[in-house]
Amino acid sequence: MKKTSTYTTMQLIADILSCNNNQELLSKHLKHNIIDWDAVVVIGSKHLMLPAIYCKLKDKGLSELIPTDLNIYLKEITNINRGRNETLLSEAQEISRIFQEAHINHVFIKGIALLAAQTYNDNAERMIGDIDILVAKNQLHAAFEILINHGYTDTVNTIIEFKNRRHLPRQISKEKYGAIEIHSEILRHEHRHLITNEEILKNKRIINAISIPSIEDSIKISILAFQINDKAHLYGYFGLKTIYDCLALNLMTKPHLIKNLSEEKHFQSFMEMSSIFFKELVPYKSSIYSLILKRYYIFKLKHHKLGFIISSLIHTSININLRLNLLLHNKSYRTHILKNKFLLTKT
Repeated sequence: MKKTSTYTTMQLIADILSCNNNQELLSKHLKHNIIDWDAVVVIGSKHLMLPAIYCKLKDKGLSELIPTDLNIYLKEITNINRGRNETLLSEAQEISRIFQEAHINHVFIKGIALLAAQTYNDNAERMIGDIDILVAKNQLHAAFEILINHGYTDTVNTIIEFKNRRHLPRQISKEKYGAIEIHSEILRHEHRHLITNEEILKNKRIINAISIPSIEDSIKISILAFQINDKAHLYGYFGLKTIYDCLALNLMTKPHLIKNLSEEKHFQSFMEMSSIFFKELVPYKSSIYSLILKRYYIFKLKHHKLGFIISSLIHTSININLRLNLLLHNKSYRTHILKNKFLLTKT
């Protein structure tokens, strides 16, 4: 079988995930074209989207058009993820109760908040990692101690200490499924003005006994965390998970919000990148930089080998600059380098 291009595979996945009423066209495509399902699985797995792909195929009545063994595989992964998410939601409700009793001003954020809000038709669609909680800054350490007292006694620290960290060390309980990260901020220090701790807590709502952000704040958190914390705006990453979150939150039905978001560069580049495969997400305004990122990403998809070389050079250049900056301004990083790179001796 001739290998399908990455661009074609991405477009197929986007068509599957799309909220548009495209069942008829998608059905014809699946019936009359040779589909590289291995490529769909590889890309879907990389973006943590296999359960969502399966659920959308099922919702659109198209799951029987994929190979039987793949159908079984995707169904099993989806069932496992549904069970995991139900456990995490139960644990989040318990933490919410504990924090409410202690009068801790908090709000669950990111994936767990989207599950609590019943954002998806099926909670199995979203794969999540930690349970992330934003807490009022003056109650941050009190919340941390409360979790320790309720069994979250193990912590995971980073090797390097950073100033202005946006969350405390990850807390783990041997009796619980999900690790917890208590956040003081959503974004890295230099970008925190884009969405603040105070406004998220002020706008929070309560669903199923869990405090979660407003819909608009949830959209901003999803996009900005990806664009800034995950460096998508810097490297030109394309994030199916973030895009799907925005679709599930009905961003495409909020033209005024899209217009407002399009005034800011990180939102511009996200919308511009999203519009490559999702025509319902088009920015009102685009910068030269966002257009360059878009063309750069399309080039990488269509010229894989050359794109890989260029991407590697860009990543290396940026990483060298970031590490030099850390070396100059971060004492713990200098200590780590000296200890682990230069002072190691053979035993």
